[in-house]
Amino acid sequence: MKKSLIALAVAGTFAAPAAFAATANVDVYGRLNVSIEDSNGTNVTPQVTDRQSIIGFKGSEDLGGGLKAIWQIEQTISGNADGVGGGTLAGRNSFVGLSGGFGTVVVGRHDTPYKLATGRLDPFADTVADYNGDGGALPAAGKDGFVDLVHAVHDHRSNNAVAYISPNFSGFSFAAALVMTNRDAPAGDNEGNKTSDAISLSASYANGPLFATLAYQNVEDLQTGQGAATTEKTPAWKLGVGYSFGDTRVGFVYEDVNGKNPAGTKQLDRRSWLINGVHTMGPIALKAQYGQVDNKLAANTDGTKFSVGADYSLSKRTSAGIAYTNDKVKNNATGATNAWGVQVRHSF
Repeated sequence: MKKSLIALAVAGTFAAPAAFAATANVDVYGRLNVSIEDSNGTNVTPQVTDRQSIIGFKGSEDLGGGLKAIWQIEQTISGNADGVGGGTLAGRNSFVGLSGGFGTVVVGRHDTPYKLATGRLDPFADTVADYNGDGGALPAAGKDGFVDLVHAVHDHRSNNAVAYISPNFSGFSFAAALVMTNRDAPAGDNEGNKTSDAISLSASYANGPLFATLAYQNVEDLQTGQGAATTEKTPAWKLGVGYSFGDTRVGFVYEDVNGKNPAGTKQLDRRSWLINGVHTMGPIALKAQYGQVDNKLAANTDGTKFSVGADYSLSKRTSAGIAYTNDKVKNNATGATNAWGVQVRHSF
C-alpha cells in the first residue's frame, strides 16, 4: 500500500518498510502485488496486472554525534500496463540524505509531502479501486470512465526534489519539499519550454485513534489536460482525517485545486471529497469507499466513485484481496465503468 512505500520515516505520519539501521549494510526489501482484473471497457477482457510490485535497496552509515547518512534506490518490477516485468531502475523513491535530531533531509526522487499526506487514508491503494483512478493499469480503450478522487497530476512523485521531514513532536510532524522538475511546461507559454518548479508542504497529527493532516502544493507551470496548454501557479490543498474505534476505522479526504493560465484566465476549479470505512474481523478486513468530484471548468468530468472490497491476511507478509469499483462520469457516452480485481500481495 502507499503508506508502506515511504522510506522517510516520521513516526505516526509516514510508515517506512523498515527502520534504517546504524550500519553500512545494504537492506533489500520489496513487494509483489499481482492482480487478475476485468472491466466493462471496450475490448477489455480479464488480464494479469501488476499493481505496483517493487524492489528496493537501502542503507545508512553512522557518522557520529547522532548523525546518519541514509540512501535508497527503489524501482517497480513492472514497467508495463499488463503482466509482470520490465521495470526501470530507480524509477521510484531514490535519494541520499542526512538524518539526526534535527529531522531528515533528502535529495533525489521522492513522493511530494502533498501526495504522502493522505496516502494512508485510501484503503484501496494499489488496487483497481485506487482513489486516484485505475493508475493506467487497464488498457486505454474504454477506461475513460475511471474517476480520480484526488487530482492525478498533484498526486505526484518528483525528480530533483529537496525535502525536509521534521522529528515527531508528541504526535505532530511536518514536511516540506522544493521540486525543480515536477512537470514540463509546453513550448509557447510566456516562460518558454522550461522545467517547472513546485513547493509542497504538509503537517500531520497522529496520536492514539486520531490521524489528521493538512497539505498544500503550488506548481508554477502545470499541463492540466483540461483543454488549455498550461496553467500558471496552480495551488492545491487537501484535508484528511482518520479515526479508529474498536475494530473499525473511518477516513475522510477533501481536496481543492485551482489555477490560471499565463494570461490570467482561470483554467482549474476542481473540488473533490471521499469517505471510507474498514472493519476488521480477525484476518478479514471489509472495506468500502464513496467519493464525488466537482470540476467546474471541464465539461463532462464531474463524477462519483463507489468501491467495496475485502482483504484476507494469510500471514504477516502475505494477503489476498478482492475489489470492485463503480465509476460514473457525468454525460460520459460510455456510461458507468465497472471493474473488479482479485490480487495476491507478498512483502519481503
